[in-house]
Amino acid sequence: MTNLNSDQKNQAENLLNKKRRRLRLRKSNFEEGGVERELSSFFSGIAGSARNIGILELAVGDRDAAEEAFADATTYYERSAAEDSLPVHSARQRMQGMYTALLAGEESALVDIAESMQRLAAEEDCDPDDQWADRYFLGWCLSGAVLGTVNDAALAGLETVNDEKPGAHAHYGRAVLSTARGIRDDEPAAIQSGVESMVTFHEQDMDADNVVKQIMSVEATALAILGRAKGYSPAISSEFIPMDLVEASAASFHL
Repeated sequence: MTNLNSDQKNQAENLLNKKRRRLRLRKSNFEEGGVERELSSFFSGIAGSARNIGILELAVGDRDAAEEAFADATTYYERSAAEDSLPVHSARQRMQGMYTALLAGEESALVDIAESMQRLAAEEDCDPDDQWADRYFLGWCLSGAVLGTVNDAALAGLETVNDEKPGAHAHYGRAVLSTARGIRDDEPAAIQSGVESMVTFHEQDMDADNVVKQIMSVEATALAILGRAKGYSPAISSEFIPMDLVEASAASFHL
């Protein structure tokens, strides 16, 4: 993980405190019936805030608090998916929930979300040129990698979608494709390539002014944990992947 100097650490702590207060307020508003916006978007926003709090907790040295925040994010991604009026659209929340469940070391939640994504893929057709095809095939491939049921149709669909992606976003799709294929075909080098592609995506996509993204890559870290949980040992050397979290979370899984 990125090592912060004293000024950066103070900045991270101040940002963390602000985000904690805002998240408590948003949850309180919901409990008091003060939320008028569409619930799927509201829950997704809470999930994203909790995920970012987890990253900041890691930055200030509290891994236990980080894992609690990632577990909280997972819960709200699940709630967001359940409230989404468009089933195919909800694949994004399911995918994000799988990432945060991996970070949190939450096997039960991870499997539940992966199975829900597999049911979605079985019940809802989606062509590679459909509006939400990218999230649908990404989620389908990732859930298959988690459960050990990677589907050829999922891989083919994601490959077709990814061929149209520009620049950094092509690395994202390539990362999930490579990881899923590596797990299916028992190819450690493909899993390694998947993690590396996700790091490349993160490096090219992150904003220099975004403190949270400068700390770690959620997706690359999650794929590294998944690889470890499946019994592989991808050689990882990136400032955006906190190895202590990878090792601790991977030990929680028996996939």
